Amino acid sequence: MREYGTKGRWVKPALLALLVLPALGLCGCLGGGASGTSAAATTTEAPEEAEDDAIAVKLAAVQREAMSALYTTSARLRAERRATVTARTPGIVRELLVEEGDIVRAGQELAILEDDEQRIEFARTRDVRDTRVRELERARTLHEQGMVAEEEFETTRREAEVARHDASLAELRLQRTVIRAPFAGVVLSRHLDPGATVADGTSVYDVADLDPLYTDIQIPERHVGRMAPGQSVRLVADASGDTAQANIERIAPGVDGETGTVKVTLAIAGRNRLRPGSFVRGEIVTDTHAQALVVPRSALVAEGRRWLVYRLTSDGETVERLEVVRGYEEGNLVEILHAVDPARALAVGDRVVVLGASALTDGARIRVEEAGEAAEDDGVTGVAS
Repeated sequence: MREYGTKGRWVKPALLALLVLPALGLCGCLGGGASGTSAAATTTEAPEEAEDDAIAVKLAAVQREAMSALYTTSARLRAERRATVTARTPGIVRELLVEEGDIVRAGQELAILEDDEQRIEFARTRDVRDTRVRELERARTLHEQGMVAEEEFETTRREAEVARHDASLAELRLQRTVIRAPFAGVVLSRHLDPGATVADGTSVYDVADLDPLYTDIQIPERHVGRMAPGQSVRLVADASGDTAQANIERIAPGVDGETGTVKVTLAIAGRNRLRPGSFVRGEIVTDTHAQALVVPRSALVAEGRRWLVYRLTSDGETVERLEVVRGYEEGNLVEILHAVDPARALAVGDRVVVLGASALTDGARIRVEEAGEAAEDDGVTGVAS
């Protein structure tokens, strides 16, 4: 074996090994020190990792409120009184006085036709009438004195009567040149423009009495026993989302033999944004639980056919899973009839998870978000704890 040297001196391999081994030991010490530091860091971070295992949630308190069972149905609104206002005499439209959407009084002028011909005719027949009436009075005086024969007096009386009728008819034709509202209501549509020629029966306006509006709904016979005239009903327009409060006006005494339903008429009184002809959904209260135990809808988690809620335990750091039976639903609230396990029943004041419940299991550790925080993983704002 060849020997190596430094500065011209040769060093045997055994001596080289003695020089290298201490250096390797020093490196091992240094490596061991680094490994020790890493272990220490791991030990220090363990509590932080455990804290991160807690699931961020928001809570809401269980409360008692009145909850109602609602029967929902659809119907079309109608006006009790609706009429197409027509011209009653031939003529030309001189002026339209109202427009669509205007509120009108009973007898209010809606449109005026040209009336020159009618005025002239009325003036002529009025003069003839006045003349015939004076002649009748004179003939009556002479008849009483025996100076006018009975036959001549009857002829004069008949002529005066005809003159009265002619004048009344001419006056009626003149009055009909003014088109009036048949009842108080709202102008729904206009069919003509100024200058249009009309005949007897030509449509000019559509007018409807919108206070109240009505709708007829069909209710299954089994629900009708819980309803009565005057009961309040909430209506929602399908197209616009506008709402209005209605009342049951009347309930039909008979049952439809084919459908097994009873006609219930609703009245919507007062000014509102609903229109005749609109489709609406009606929500009728058929039963009410005055002191229902309720939770927000978001507290319920579906698991197959079961419904679960997660309640904060007494330690304030974990939750327990409860299987519950739902009752009535109204708005964002759901009634809890009872827990499947009576020993773990919900009570007023219990705090249940309303945001983050889908990520929980029985006994899971939680971290309650403050009222102003939002759970980043859910991306929505929940009920404040």
